[in-house]
Amino acid sequence: MHRKSDVIIVGAGPAGVSTAFCLGNSGLEVTLIDKAVFPREKICGDGLTLDVINQLALISDELAASFRDFSGKLPCYSAEIFSPDHRQFSVAVRPQQEERPMYTCRRSGFDYFLIQQLKQFGNVSIFENCHPHSLGIQEEKVLLEAGEDTFEAKIIIGADGVNSFVARELGVTRITKEHQCVALRTYYKGIQPLREGSLIEMYLPEEILPGYLWIFHLGDGSANVGVGMPATVINSKKINLKQCFEGLLMTEPLKSRLEGALRQEAVQGYTIPFGGLRREISGNRFLLAGDAASLVDPITGEGVGNAIRSGRVAAMHIIKCFKADDFSGMFNKAYEAEIYRRMMPEFRFHLKLRSLLNHPSLLNYIIGSAADYPSVERSLQRLIWNLNVNKLGPRIRLVFNLITIFTLQRLFASVFGLKRKRA
Repeated sequence: MHRKSDVIIVGAGPAGVSTAFCLGNSGLEVTLIDKAVFPREKICGDGLTLDVINQLALISDELAASFRDFSGKLPCYSAEIFSPDHRQFSVAVRPQQEERPMYTCRRSGFDYFLIQQLKQFGNVSIFENCHPHSLGIQEEKVLLEAGEDTFEAKIIIGADGVNSFVARELGVTRITKEHQCVALRTYYKGIQPLREGSLIEMYLPEEILPGYLWIFHLGDGSANVGVGMPATVINSKKINLKQCFEGLLMTEPLKSRLEGALRQEAVQGYTIPFGGLRREISGNRFLLAGDAASLVDPITGEGVGNAIRSGRVAAMHIIKCFKADDFSGMFNKAYEAEIYRRMMPEFRFHLKLRSLLNHPSLLNYIIGSAADYPSVERSLQRLIWNLNVNKLGPRIRLVFNLITIFTLQRLFASVFGLKRKRA
């Protein structure tokens, strides 16, 4: 069947659904296709930061309200961070004035929640179990062969992940290993949080720096347990990440944490595309969004917030395309410029900040000092809040980055002569 619409979106994850949602009242006919059937598994860390929550609110108050009522999430108010020498630091994941916590939530449930919200729009058609296999850009239209149908539109959005079919078909240069992270994930049953409301544990073993190992608690004793490392570090150190991961799970402090717990599935791997490298994410009649555009934070590995943000920006640009009747690569450069204006300063700053994770003795010093000294604890809290809180624009982003630099200076300069915490 030949199906004609105004916009084709490939990929029904957060980036694709956000684009479609923002076009829901635009008057444009939108086709959203995905090769999976929802709900479907998505390999991920299963955490939703404050930025994700804020991005949903920026799309619409109704969407934010629906998410508040969504039962598939757990509120998280603090995280436990372990230094290479096993010192523990408990940090609140939100400023005291911030009412909303972050959440842990299985991505299969979150993505299904998002796609369900689209069903209110009569102009959005969703095609699941629809595998794309051919894409062509013609002078006046885009033609996509997917499943047994041919889809025609004026513009196409590739929101189909790090191994984007759209990007590959259109010859977009892939990201290099310098901007990739390799991650592994499995699920355990029978692990309880270390304290109430503290659903995130981050471990910084020396063997995997500047990567980290995580435990994200999902309720009923189940937890997402995983590890992530930059691809360049894996290659340079000739690390077998799976063997390293299994070895760390058998050593302290993780051995004690997993004692009596049962693994629920085999270890699965995936690639994370870090932001920070300016690359082609638009062209004649196409845009890339989310992981397809390499928009993952290079220090936290979080990509859902930026995926939703890119979907919002893509939708705004698409409306401009139709108003101007211009879908050219030159016109679409405005989308690319806006994405990088909003995100690139943060990416580059976080890449520099990530270099601190290469020094285990420094991490032992900072985390150990935070565990011992109240003023250092407060400084480190501010740093983590700056990494976690939503940044609404370049001026606000600059302020947060300046605060972060000031915080780092305090971390190095303020531990001498300070009083220890009471035993």
